[in-house]
Amino acid sequence: MLTQQLFNGVLLGATFALVALGFNLVVGALDRLNFALGETAMVSAMLGAIVMGEAGLPFPVAFLAAVGLGGLVSVAVYFVSFKYVSKEFRTASILSSLGMGLVLTALVTKFLGSNQRSVPDVLPGVQLDLGLFQVSGSQLVILLLATLLTAGLYVFLERTIWGTAIRGVSDDMTVTALLGVPVQRVILLTFALSGVLAGAAGMLTGLAYHTVSPFDGFPTTLTALMIIVLGGLGSVTGGLVAALLIGVIETLTVAYLSATLRDLIVFVLVGIVLLVRPQGLFGRDSGVLERV
Repeated sequence: MLTQQLFNGVLLGATFALVALGFNLVVGALDRLNFALGETAMVSAMLGAIVMGEAGLPFPVAFLAAVGLGGLVSVAVYFVSFKYVSKEFRTASILSSLGMGLVLTALVTKFLGSNQRSVPDVLPGVQLDLGLFQVSGSQLVILLLATLLTAGLYVFLERTIWGTAIRGVSDDMTVTALLGVPVQRVILLTFALSGVLAGAAGMLTGLAYHTVSPFDGFPTTLTALMIIVLGGLGSVTGGLVAALLIGVIETLTVAYLSATLRDLIVFVLVGIVLLVRPQGLFGRDSGVLERV
């Protein structure tokens, strides 16, 4: 049924959006891409799967463990790949974070193996029939948590002092520092938040597919990169819209065409957008050529 597939696509897009939001936070703070964010989501999801599947603890404990580890890993990536890396070479931090992603994948396969980990179902007895589509217990949890995290991030950025500081650093780091804002602390907080969002996305994606693989990291990073390019670098609204759009496109492609065409169609769409509107659907015009 088309409506069921559309709902599944929105659900998938909601998990994509969390990683894309984490990407955009880092882009706004440093104008750099953190290519280890997908691996951060993978490591967090692996921990969540172990906590639920092997330790037998409930989902809330696994989810908190996943988001906590995601924040810690992201902060570690900041110190290794961004803080002490020369700012004279703009690609140095990008390549360093890409290397950190490879290191994280290697560490996980070294100590946990290369096999997939299963993620038990949540609320298995819940099945809502809404007429046009059905919602399982796991899907309900994913949708609620993704919505709460997205709304919580918006409120944090718009209504709190630290959120205002993050937006100030994103607009003009130099002026914000002259106003007395502790820029380094703000950047550290930004990385922690991006890691929390990545950890949540990894755990929710694992819950959606009921499996987690040590090799999920780079595909997650690539999908998030497509989202922020399509929506516009640094645009939160653009990231949300693009994530939902890509989620729906991928789901409909798999359902009605072929799974092998899923990534191809997304790449073609992103290529067309770059040709017509290089700054993305909701991106700003300033610095477009340099960013692209």
